[in-house]
Amino acid sequence: MAETTDKPHPLGRIVARREDACGPVEVRELGQHRFLTFGNVVEQSCCNTAQPWRLEHVYTQAMMLGLLLRPDPGSALILGLGGGSLVRALRHAAPDLRLAAVESRQAVIELAIEWFGVDPGDPQLRLHCADAADFVAGTQERFDLIFADLYLAEGVNPVQTRLDFLEHTRERLARHGLLLLNAWCSEFRDARETHQALDAVFGEFRLALHVQGGNSIIFAFRDHLPVVDRNRLFSSAQAMGLRLDIPLQRLARTLWRQNAQALRSGRYRPG
Repeated sequence: MAETTDKPHPLGRIVARREDACGPVEVRELGQHRFLTFGNVVEQSCCNTAQPWRLEHVYTQAMMLGLLLRPDPGSALILGLGGGSLVRALRHAAPDLRLAAVESRQAVIELAIEWFGVDPGDPQLRLHCADAADFVAGTQERFDLIFADLYLAEGVNPVQTRLDFLEHTRERLARHGLLLLNAWCSEFRDARETHQALDAVFGEFRLALHVQGGNSIIFAFRDHLPVVDRNRLFSSAQAMGLRLDIPLQRLARTLWRQNAQALRSGRYRPG
């Protein structure tokens, strides 16, 4: 597929493209890496074709800590399929986990299937083409884990921190359920409003992990904060990190350092 300029694109050559009412969706390749983009240089998803289950972005790696903070989950909901990075990683880390993934753009679903190894025939995976806010408001199903990673072409979808979205998402959590939310905030006002919305819905039952790139992963618990044994957390993170080939123990140590008092006592102390 021909490019419109001679200048090399930082994410490589286009290998597939769709266009819908929201704009372009492109798949690009550079070496063994495959990228999903919305017609710009922002990576919506990145897949190492040699290790398709390996998470390439630090913030998605951090989200895998949810499997340790809510042990032995039976079901997970992914809001925002993208190129299926979380689907592949969760399938590799927890093969028995029942997954449902919601994506508002059919073009994204098609490219995830055709180019990123998302298997629509997987009996453990259900794909829904729907608006994420409408889905959580309308379904009655409950999940042990909910991953919210909703993006527009220009950045994180602001619906993720809207009060009604958070309320409906909490209602969709099963007993002891956990929401993992990618809350990237570029301005102080955004961060303040996000904090206020989370406080209104989840109160003190949440943790935050700040990682490189400006992302903050929010761990919001439906019922209470867990009391965590530090050594057990680090050991489990090391084992899962080896399985996924990601530095999960390092991320677990950062999580502990940023939330030590809450994790020791099961009680939140706002910073």
